[in-house]
Amino acid sequence: KISRQCPVCTTVIGPLKGNQPMGTMTHRTDYMNNLPGHEDSTGTIEINYFPSGTQGPEHPNPGRPYTGTSRRAYLPNNTEGREVLRLLERAFYSRLVFTIGTSATTGMTDTVVWKDIHHKTSKSCGPKRYRYPDPDYLRTVKEELAAKGIK
Repeated sequence: KISRQCPVCTTVIGPLKGNQPMGTMTHRTDYMNNLPGHEDSTGTIEINYFPSGTQGPEHPNPGRPYTGTSRRAYLPNNTEGREVLRLLERAFYSRLVFTIGTSATTGMTDTVVWKDIHHKTSKSCGPKRYRYPDPDYLRTVKEELAAKGIK
């Protein structure tokens, strides 16, 4: 297996490819509601993910079905939020956002689970538990994406 990282400094050389199953990522903009902490935006970008399917050779149980998931994430509809949306789209189509595994919340096996790119999945109640407002989120997620060669 060829690594896309420098063995000395671990810098990513070109974009990584993950083992995320094939799926869909859609988004829409709600122009009527801003996210807490992003009153400068013109609404909220809502991202939706992911159907069920069959595991491929790169997954834990090739040929077995996996359970999809309906996940929704939010970004502010401003310049930086739209930049992060474009980066998340690149990560999704590079198969880096999800993987197949065991859900940490339900214990369900052979299901689509988040990988290690954080998403805000609630519009309120603060940065704990993946919610807004979180003044550091857009910077942090861009750093996570850059570590995977998505810039």
